Amino acid sequence: MTIEDLNFLKSAEGRNLLERYESYREEDLYRLLFKSAGSPEEKYLPAAVTLIKLRRRAAAKFKLAPRMFFTPLNLEQATSETVAEKIASRFRADWKVADLTCGMGGNLIPLARQCRQAVAVDKLELNIICARENAALYGVADKITFITGDAYDNLSADIDAFFLDPARDREGKSKTRSLLNSSPALLEILPAIFKITHNVGVKISPAFDYQELESLPETPEVELISEDNNCKVAMLWFGALKTDAQRRATILDKDSVYEIIDSKSRPAVAITAPRAYLYEPNKAVIKAHLVEEAAAAYGLNKINSHLSFLTGDSLVGLDRPDLFRSFKVEACRPFALKELKSYLQSQKIERLNIITKRFPLTPEELYKKLKIKEGGDYFLIVTVLSRDERYYLLVKRA
Repeated sequence: MTIEDLNFLKSAEGRNLLERYESYREEDLYRLLFKSAGSPEEKYLPAAVTLIKLRRRAAAKFKLAPRMFFTPLNLEQATSETVAEKIASRFRADWKVADLTCGMGGNLIPLARQCRQAVAVDKLELNIICARENAALYGVADKITFITGDAYDNLSADIDAFFLDPARDREGKSKTRSLLNSSPALLEILPAIFKITHNVGVKISPAFDYQELESLPETPEVELISEDNNCKVAMLWFGALKTDAQRRATILDKDSVYEIIDSKSRPAVAITAPRAYLYEPNKAVIKAHLVEEAAAAYGLNKINSHLSFLTGDSLVGLDRPDLFRSFKVEACRPFALKELKSYLQSQKIERLNIITKRFPLTPEELYKKLKIKEGGDYFLIVTVLSRDERYYLLVKRA
């Protein structure tokens, strides 16, 4: 998609073209591209079809997706509206905030709504066009100054706080998880920003390496944010955006937001054999290294010092639906493939979901060896217990 394409699609004629085909099925949109050869709309139809498809895909992230503007890359990189609103809530209402890598405006729009004023910077004019249109749709464009340019060249002294979502794409390679390979480079731009203010929030890959945090010029608060038990975002908070917590897991569900933070001293959690219920903590809790805090809060034990699975005699956590995946333990036995196959046959189980932890075989290999299909109500967890002995647990969602 080009700048010319976007400028046409946001025009009255372009919007009419989008409206004409927005209800078409996917296969009909595909056929449309061939049927339109030689027609007056042929030039912009591929871009229109692309945007229609992107808007459908964006519906999972944005409430107003059917009227928003995207490119394939800036939609892929965009923070969902729910997560972005949570991030923006940390910023003060009287601040002027700069989003140095604004993309299509996913974080920019909630920041502009939350703060007194915002500056949107992006080196791609395509992104600035999308961000301006989307900000206008959400009614905050008049609070934003839009700048096409490099982040390093727009570190204005009158900014109270900065937000940064560095690009992790590498040409010809997979996305980097490293803090050291981002663009702009954090180790270069953070010291420059800190000369203006220490109020900085940085969005990074949730698969980051904790050891790399030691290379940063200051120690941040680390927040992992999950939505639908998917760890969507890791945030590094500096300056007045930072709290007393070193690590925080923020869990978003449809009705509430709740958090677990690190305790000053790691809670002592007993290691026991699996009891009546097994619990797998939310992925944000695991990545934030807060499994022990979650266990202590609900009186649970661990089944192995190296695993995140917790166990207890009663069903807990009903007040926080996404905090745990909860299972009722049906069987817990030493692992032996032949015995396991026989047991599953005796229970007339033809489908199950396999999870392996610290076990030499993958779930795919076990499906083949057990000659069983994936799916159904049962879960087979193959792992090691307190004395590093291999066991299997047959469980059902509680």
